[in-house]
Formats: sequence, C-alpha cells, structure tokens
Amino acid sequence: MIIDKGSKIMAEGTAEQPIIFTSKIAHDGGTAAVGQWGGLTIIGKAGNDQVQAYEVNSEFVPDASDLTDNSGVLKYVQILNSGITMETDKEINGLSLVGVGSGTTIDNITVTKSDDDCIEAWGGTVNMSNIAVSECTDDHFDIDDGYSGTVSDLTITQTAGNAAIEMSGTTAATFDGFNITQTSSVKEGGIFFKKDGIGGHFKDGTITDNSSDGAGTIHSKGVATVANISFENVTLAGSSTDAKFTDDADGGSATDIEAVFDAGSGNSK
Repeated sequence: MIIDKGSKIMAEGTAEQPIIFTSKIAHDGGTAAVGQWGGLTIIGKAGNDQVQAYEVNSEFVPDASDLTDNSGVLKYVQILNSGITMETDKEINGLSLVGVGSGTTIDNITVTKSDDDCIEAWGGTVNMSNIAVSECTDDHFDIDDGYSGTVSDLTITQTAGNAAIEMSGTTAATFDGFNITQTSSVKEGGIFFKKDGIGGHFKDGTITDNSSDGAGTIHSKGVATVANISFENVTLAGSSTDAKFTDDADGGSATDIEAVFDAGSGNSK
C-alpha cells in the first residue's frame, strides 16, 4: 500500500482494537511469516536534497515544499508479516516513510516479521512515538538521508537481522527513551553509524547486547559528525564479548564516538 504525497491515511485504532495490516495467509489461520505481503509506504512533502524517488517504484517522488506536511494519522497500528525484495537494493519494508512531514501522527506502532527493515525513514521531519519492532530480517529501525525527527519510547526486540538502529546519509535524529535488546545479529551492532556524516542524539535508553557478532554495541563505519552526537543517561549492557564501541574493517569513528559517550551525563557501560 502506497500513500502518495498530497494524500492522507487516516488509520486510528485504539489499544483495545488496533488496526492490523497482515497477510491473507495469517488472516485465514495459516502460519505467519516474513514476506507474506508488501508493506505500508507513505510519501510526503518534507524531503530534502538527499532524498530520491521511492527506491521500489520511482514513479513516487517526495518533494521538499513543506517540512510540516501532514500525511495523516497512524495510531495503534500493527504491521505484520510483511516485506518483499523486488530486486537488489529495492526492498519493501514493514513501514517506509519517504520525506514525511511533522504534521503527520505516528504513534503506538508495532511492526513484526518484515523481510527487510521493520521501519525505514528517508529524510522527513515526522516524529514517532511508542514504537515496538521485532523479528525483521535486516535492520529493525533504519533512518537515511537527513531524517531529523524525534523517536520517543522505542522498543527493539531483535532475534535476527543486522543492526537494531542503522543511520546513513547526513542525518542526526533524536532518540528519546529507548530499550534495545539484541540476542542475535549477523553484523552491524546495536546502533550503527553507517558511512560519513552521521550524527545522532540518544537520551534515556538502554542497549542490551547479547550478540557476539563481531560488531560492538555501537558500531561505526566512515567518519561520523562527532559535533552532532550526544548521549545522556544511556546504559550499555549485555553478555556480548565484543567491545562496546567498534569500527568496520573499512574504518570508522568508534574512538571519537566513545569519547563523546564517556563525556556525557549519566552514561554507563
């Protein structure tokens, strides 16, 4: 399902009666699994010069005309058993947000069993709150291309896939209140600073890294924008035997990021 720019989705469930997007197989009583249908994609008007056409279908192109653009409401919504790879580097996620503006409401969202990322945001200014993601096969929460919103009360329960949070493009979102538990990962760590130009602000969170995958709890590749990184009241825990801060084989900024972490208020590792 694609909601194009200029349109709105009005999907407002309740805690007792959430709106559920799922596969026909699961709806009809079959075994729920990843990749049983596509996913939900929203295209907005809050892009920037980094954001390109939607990678799965280039006919859908965000613009940068309104950072406060309103693409509607997603509230008490579950997105289950989704995700399809159309071709290499063109994957449908559980929830894809392309240039979505801050006038949009995204609150109390569950994404489980996507055959790519649970949630991915390319650019945009939309804030997200009360997000729970699990059992996805790639990254569980992926931001790209200058996404600048705030994600509050994020819970990631990871038993498969790569990074819990991946960040790429020149971007520095805020994560305020998060709980990441990583029990199995192929690579990339709990928080992955991917490529150059990455920042990020992390407050009041815990990362429990129980996966000895060669990547640390916080993993880096490329030159991060250290001046635009902060940690406050963040705890790094878990049984992983990897170092807490690591670099990719191609280099990274692990030492600099660790120094920012050590200088922050209330952090523990």
